[in-house]
Amino acid sequence: MAEGTDPLERLRAQVDAAHEAAQRVAEQAAARTEGPDLPPGGFAAPGEQTGAGQDNPEVRALVALIELVRDLVPADVQQQLVELIRELLMLARALIDLIVSRLERRRPAGAEVEDIPLT
Repeated sequence: MAEGTDPLERLRAQVDAAHEAAQRVAEQAAARTEGPDLPPGGFAAPGEQTGAGQDNPEVRALVALIELVRDLVPADVQQQLVELIRELLMLARALIDLIVSRLERRRPAGAEVEDIPLT
């Protein structure tokens, strides 16, 4: 089979091209936000911490570990993982909707109220 006719290879090439395009767009957006219009501390209020977790070594270590693992995982596996997470989130939403609808059905229609004359 020729290299260009394998559907899996074509899909991988398309995913790689989309990933590279997204990376370029992200780099361009980051370059635009680093311009002189943005103050050095961002738009944070005076005295407000500018970067949540930047001073925390545990958070930095966790972020570095996540980035390392992300770089080691092939692009097709990353895509499958993204789809799996999306489906899990949709399942969680469906379960929450089901629980809420059952809770709404259990509400009493209304308690009987009797007027008590005040004399």
